[in-house]
Parts: sequence; structure tokens; C-alpha cells
Amino acid sequence: MRTARSTRSARTVRPANPARLAAGVLTGLVALGALTACSGDGGSGGDRPTGWKEAGAEAKKLLDDTSGVELELSTGDDPGVNYLSSARGTVVADPESFEGSVSGKVSGFSAADVPVISVDGKLWINYALLGGWTDQFNPKDLCAPDPATLLSPSSGVSGVLTSSTDMSEGKAERGGTDNKEVFRTYEGKASGDAIRAILPCADGDSFDATYRVDDKGYLRTARLTGVFFPGAKSMTYTIDVTKYDVTKDISAPE
Repeated sequence: MRTARSTRSARTVRPANPARLAAGVLTGLVALGALTACSGDGGSGGDRPTGWKEAGAEAKKLLDDTSGVELELSTGDDPGVNYLSSARGTVVADPESFEGSVSGKVSGFSAADVPVISVDGKLWINYALLGGWTDQFNPKDLCAPDPATLLSPSSGVSGVLTSSTDMSEGKAERGGTDNKEVFRTYEGKASGDAIRAILPCADGDSFDATYRVDDKGYLRTARLTGVFFPGAKSMTYTIDVTKYDVTKDISAPE
């Protein structure tokens, strides 16, 4: 049994409805997972595939094989509905678990740095209005899968990569530590059906996609634009994966 305990606290502005905040947090987490790719210091060198069919397949395999990732998400857009504005956290593949914090807007109110843990099939949210940590929200009731399962090779997010179509190689971009690395970029369309396999409520038929790949074959950044939430305006999420091959003990809060 894993023994690590989370001691994070939440800073929130009281929204009108706690359940809607939880739904917004969950939906945003899944949108985050649907856009996620992995990066890291490991991997093989040598010649890298240049076409997306090969590069995407390699990136999927690396994502499926990773022990865990640390990631950050942000958007400068306001789609006009409940949405996730930023998030950061750790997803661990085995045992399936998630720990992180999210910020966003629900019913016109902002919520900042709300801690979230998903482990052992339960979602925990540290919501001050409900007196601290609570597990009363079921992801299935919120039109979202459990965020702890986002790295599952069979039902997680890696299928979005290989289902992307009309991909072409774009301009090289700089990034990484001190902006010293040069990444290949691929631009095209992410399938709405593939994203709905992760986020059932996504409205878009397709999403404009840009992936940045490092010289070891790992996706380092994903940028997707489209309608992620019902009744919302189109928006762009940028996801940076800051660490690969993460191992972390995550357990339910006391």
C-alpha cells in the first residue's frame, strides 16, 4: 500500500454550485489528458522518422511505455463557459493515479490551484467549501473518465496521436531548457472521434493540431484548437510535458 500523503491546500473564490466546480475540474483534466504527449531525457538516438505516420507511432509507443509524466497546461482564451484555464500535475501509469492542481472558471467565478487526487478508482478534490478533501464526485457522472487512466495504452490518450490526419512537417521551433533545443513540428488535424473517446462531451468534429517532437522521438508540446466544451467558443490549449519516466507514490488523502 502506498503511504505518501498530500498536504496541499486550496485557494478558491466561492462559486455558486460545488458540483459544477467539480464537473468543470474533471472535464478540464480530461481535456488536458486528451492533448497530452510525453517527453524526457531517455530514448534512443540515431536517425529519427520524419513522416508523421512513423513519428506518431513512435511517440505513441514511448507514451504507452512511460512510467509517468509531469505536465503543464495553459490557455489564454475564454470560451464563454465553465473551463480549465491552467493545470499542472503528475500522471502515473502503474498503479493508475493522478495528483495535481487546477485553475479555471465556473458560473462566472474563478477557482485557483484546486488540489486533485485520483487513486484506487476514486477522485478526491480539496474544496474548501465542502470542508476540505472529498470523494463524493464520480467521474462517470461528470461526463469524464477517471484522470488516473489517461496513460492506459488501451483506453488512454495515446490513440489521439496516431489518429491525427492530414499531417505535414512544419517549421522547426526552439524550446526546452534555455530555449536551446530545436524541435520538429507537425501540423494537421486531430480527430474529434479520437478526442471524444477520452472526453465524451467534446463538440468539435476535428481539432487543429501542432505537435513538437524532440530528437529522441518524444512529443514535447501539443497545441490543439477547437471546441472542447458543449456550447463553447473555439479555444487553444498548449501543453508542455516537463518530465518523463516519472515514478511517484500517490495515495488518498487522510
